[in-house]
Amino acid sequence: MRLTYCMRKHLSKINLLSQIRAQGNLYGFVDEQARHENSKKTVVVEYSSPNIAKPFHMGHLRSTILGHFLSNLYERHGWNVVRLNYLGDWGTQFGLLAMAFKKYGDEKKLEEDPLQHLFEIYVSVNKDVSQDPHKINDEAVETFRKMEEGDSELLAVWERLKDISLNEYEKVYKRLGIEFTEHHSESMYTKAGLAVIEDLKQQGLLRIDKHGRGYVEIQRKGRAVDVVVLKSNGTTLYITRELGALIDRIKRYNFDKIHYVVENGQNLHFEHLHGIMSIMPEFKDRLNEDLHVKFGRIHGMSTRAGNVVFLKDILDEGRNIMMKTLKDKRTTKVTEEEHPEIAEELCRSAMFAQDMGQKRVKSYPFSWERVLNFSQDSGPYLNYCHSRLCGIERNNPWTVQEDVAIDHLLTMKSAEQLCEHLEQYNEAVSKSLTHLEPYVIVKYLYTLCHLVNAAYKKCNVSTAEEQEAQAYLQMFNASRLVLANGMTLLGLRPLEKM
Repeated sequence: MRLTYCMRKHLSKINLLSQIRAQGNLYGFVDEQARHENSKKTVVVEYSSPNIAKPFHMGHLRSTILGHFLSNLYERHGWNVVRLNYLGDWGTQFGLLAMAFKKYGDEKKLEEDPLQHLFEIYVSVNKDVSQDPHKINDEAVETFRKMEEGDSELLAVWERLKDISLNEYEKVYKRLGIEFTEHHSESMYTKAGLAVIEDLKQQGLLRIDKHGRGYVEIQRKGRAVDVVVLKSNGTTLYITRELGALIDRIKRYNFDKIHYVVENGQNLHFEHLHGIMSIMPEFKDRLNEDLHVKFGRIHGMSTRAGNVVFLKDILDEGRNIMMKTLKDKRTTKVTEEEHPEIAEELCRSAMFAQDMGQKRVKSYPFSWERVLNFSQDSGPYLNYCHSRLCGIERNNPWTVQEDVAIDHLLTMKSAEQLCEHLEQYNEAVSKSLTHLEPYVIVKYLYTLCHLVNAAYKKCNVSTAEEQEAQAYLQMFNASRLVLANGMTLLGLRPLEKM
């Protein structure tokens, strides 16, 4: 490693900067041959995946932006990526919701603010559960059984709630800049789940316990564990439908890898899923060890108790703060008409960067101050640096020239350190893919911005002689390209002015 580092340190700066310009947004993402080989592979990334009839809150954000980042990362490495949003829209909880809608639903409130009213209904029915859990849960189980058997009245309610939810979610995804290849839902796989039960029977893997439940025995941490896959009343469970969905995805996408971007609390579920997959022939050669890409929770929020901060409110608050900042700052370079769009992007970048700027398994408590951090080492700081680099190119007469000897002009310590850091981008990208960690890229970009600012003080393009100006301009141009490269990878939009 040390030998490689020493050799790199003496590589020609002109070759490095030329390589960055030539490769553009592919700089740092393996060579063409490796990308060609990767183009034969497919990865499915399942992320976001909220439950219908609930507002999009901060807890959903982590899965959404992490899955978006991983999808970008694989795509840059040449993989075919299926970006999959798997909506939770089935199970006993929706039997509970159907009951709650019948009892607490208000058509006027539903029309005014659909998800807010459904959230209020959800909180109300969970208070009922806390007062008489056995009675309410039994009713929910029975209601869901009727749904699985095709009760038209209940299914009409369910369809309506699903349509309302999808429409509201799309508004949030648009604000976040998130797109998916496909939207699937748990309800698609009821019959597929029952087909899995038949397969398990045929393979002699399904057993029935004394309560009439169907289960499969797997090995977990060196001991036998029973995993229930069928309720005693004959209805499927989440894991059963999950297996049905997996079989469907193999047929649809013939994937080489699949990742579920889901928080730590679901780790046992994925251990059970992994265990069942390991004994079913259908999943041979489809069992990557990093099946579950886990992340920490945002503490201090509970949907059932009503202690939730909705993402829409955070986006609105952050946009308003940035609108005021843009209006008050004398250095603002965008017109007042552009303020809303720029403010929206700065708020989004603040949220993305603060969440991905730490190891994904780390949990943290929710606080408005943390989420809307606009100080140094934040998303807006990255955009400030990018817009400043754009300004260097925009406000100076020199244009980048090819094949100009510049190495001897970039010997100041700040320039040496900046060029050395630019060369290390591919290492950051490689480490990020190996560990499926966005924080590696975030930390790299913060350091890049610090080094750019240090070099800016010493290497002034506008006051330098032509040869020196050309050297500085090439260095700052390459820095802008790498910064934009990394920001786009994270899901941010690099701003040219702010």
